[in-house]
Amino acid sequence: MQTQTNNNYESSQTLSQAVSKEALHKQLEIMTRRVLDPNVGLYGPGSMAWKVHGNISVMFGAGAANLLQLAHPWVSQAIDQHSQTQTDPMGRLQRTFLNVHSMVFGNLDQVLESAVRVHNIHAKITGQVSESTGRTREQTEYFANQVEALLWVHATLWIIALRVHELFYGEVTPQEREQYYQDSKLFAYLFGIPEEAMPENWDAYVAWFNAVVDSDLLAVGKVGRELVDYLFTMRSWLVPLLNRHRIHTSVLLPESLRAPFGMPAVTPEIQAKFDFDINLIRNVMKLVPVHLRWIPSQIEARRRLKGKRTDFITRMTNKLVYGRPLLVAGTRRQQTA
Repeated sequence: MQTQTNNNYESSQTLSQAVSKEALHKQLEIMTRRVLDPNVGLYGPGSMAWKVHGNISVMFGAGAANLLQLAHPWVSQAIDQHSQTQTDPMGRLQRTFLNVHSMVFGNLDQVLESAVRVHNIHAKITGQVSESTGRTREQTEYFANQVEALLWVHATLWIIALRVHELFYGEVTPQEREQYYQDSKLFAYLFGIPEEAMPENWDAYVAWFNAVVDSDLLAVGKVGRELVDYLFTMRSWLVPLLNRHRIHTSVLLPESLRAPFGMPAVTPEIQAKFDFDINLIRNVMKLVPVHLRWIPSQIEARRRLKGKRTDFITRMTNKLVYGRPLLVAGTRRQQTA
């Protein structure tokens, strides 16, 4: 019993720490040693990471992942006080996709560059909480590079992505799920999250995620609600689409967070609309070309690995998603071709 208590204490101590630049580079060294081919990067075409995160259907869960992140008071305060979400929402979205997709689909140099860039951005994000929510007290100091906050954001991305993938393509095998979790660890290293902070396996990871959801660490205050209200009304011409996405988000959210965020209750009517959209998208995806099924950076990366230049359609979709025509091209020759 004493050993278990000490282990829990050590884990708690690790989660509360900040990731220093030295700690980040230590984790990047560990990650680099596990990369078999620098040109491929972290994963490659046969990985579960590419299979799940490289499919455009993963965007179906974007709202739920965002709200789960905002339910952590440190995250919502950091976005409110430091982000350009409300002044330049498309720009912020493009920069987020640029960094995350560079990590997943880029070659090793681009992966490392993105990791250092994100860490340096996070290092500047500190401040004081403006309101008391859950266990977080007003005027508490927060910092974006805290291990626990980083691990929570990590979990929202990887757990929601797999849940959405299974909605469209069926349940993955236990072996695939565990491989997916091992892939997620490499991604965690890019933020300096140490091995000892990661749960032992996928089941333990999900159990930790659910324990956080049920704890008072997550709490929705005025800042979080205002950010969510803005996200679902930020462009008048997008409101009909965003209203439909609000339904998707509500169904994917834990029940305890729906009302605090002003999301609709999951009535039979709401569930029926959700199921209809899942079935519709599932059937459409069987018919559309690859450019409408895969994230553009995955298409670019696959062509890179085959020694091919990026095609015109992918350049155009890259421009829309990332603000530039090429994301993960591996050589200067490819970038200028």
